[in-house]
Amino acid sequence: MDKAKFKRVVIALIAIFLIVNVVYVFINSVFDVDGVETEIATEMTATDTLYKDAIIIRDEELIKNDTDGVISYTSADGDKVAKGEQVAKVYNSEDDVLAYQELQGIQTEIKRLKKLNASVNNGDLGIDTINSLIYNAVTDLNKSIADRDFIDSDSQVDNLSYLITERLMVTGDSVNVSNRLNELEERKQEIENSFDKANGVIKSQKAGCFVSNVDGYESIYKYDDVSNINISKFNKLKDAKPKKVSDDTVGKVVTSVNWYILCPVSETEALRLTKSSYDKVTINLPFASSDSIPAYVESINQDVKGGDSVLVIKCDYMNSELASIRHENVEICLNTYEGLRISKTALHDGIAKKISEDENNNQITKKKAVQGVYVLYGNELQFKEVSILYSGSDFVICDPSPEDGVLFNGETISLYDNVVVEGSDLKDGKIIK
Repeated sequence: MDKAKFKRVVIALIAIFLIVNVVYVFINSVFDVDGVETEIATEMTATDTLYKDAIIIRDEELIKNDTDGVISYTSADGDKVAKGEQVAKVYNSEDDVLAYQELQGIQTEIKRLKKLNASVNNGDLGIDTINSLIYNAVTDLNKSIADRDFIDSDSQVDNLSYLITERLMVTGDSVNVSNRLNELEERKQEIENSFDKANGVIKSQKAGCFVSNVDGYESIYKYDDVSNINISKFNKLKDAKPKKVSDDTVGKVVTSVNWYILCPVSETEALRLTKSSYDKVTINLPFASSDSIPAYVESINQDVKGGDSVLVIKCDYMNSELASIRHENVEICLNTYEGLRISKTALHDGIAKKISEDENNNQITKKKAVQGVYVLYGNELQFKEVSILYSGSDFVICDPSPEDGVLFNGETISLYDNVVVEGSDLKDGKIIK
């Protein structure tokens, strides 16, 4: 082959290569040869939560007893007591205590049976009402079992038994309450005649919430110091050993409605809490209570030198479990977000367009750089701006209906949109093959 012919062949091959390359680039700009990966925008709820090791500080007054004998509590943990109200009795022996407790149970059952007789004879309750009460009682008992909360299980079982008996009587079944009442009255009389009465009464010196358990931290965790506890003081309190409780201490009363949860937070967390409106929060104590506790951010106690701070959370909700806790793992739920979930890989910087008309009915197109996603409608890509409510590790939650003015052109993604999470050369209006 001569040189001229060879030269023409080389030039032709180069030309073909350039033409093929130009055609490929053109096709790739209009059609997606490699395809795209998509996901469906679905509804999701996320909670912005801090997980912390905390200490609990309450305003507590110890209750003392100077009478020798065996103590029997007449108030349960978590009960509200008035100043001067009886919380316990002192007996000479354990047998007297057991007899007194049996007497209390008999008196309660007599009262219930008399009430049962009266309600049935007066026709106070209909069968539908009783059925509803039984359903609620079974539901409450099942919930307690599921939550492994057995504190009130005895009273729940008694209540359910009472309601079932009441239903039997209302429907005409033969239930002999009178014989049972006579048996209880006889046993009550026997006990009252056989055991020694209490030789002492223990009263609360202040009004508040009664707690029979004393842990030795009452004098270490001082209620009035809450606002002054910084991170160094917090660490000392957390590492402190409880003081020995004197033998004459029989319980305590939480005298103030408000109590506090204290936990350490980093500089970043403190700044975030300071800048955001997290006044109201929800507290979960998974190892202490099944209840979610409403609470308030009281303060963030910072050291002068910087570093970690102490978050002080104020609570005014109390029950028997919360009245006794001291060191707990807490979940601080700052905020809850509801919206559409999309992967972070779907987010892109793009141009949103807004078309309007001037006073002469001429169309005016405005453009703005915004953050958004590409949505596949049929085989066409459309760029949609998003308003992000919450950012997780690999996803975001977007607002499906932001307030006016949040979006440049007012358009955003909708539920079940087909959102592109992976693809190359994504463009608004691009046709996907």
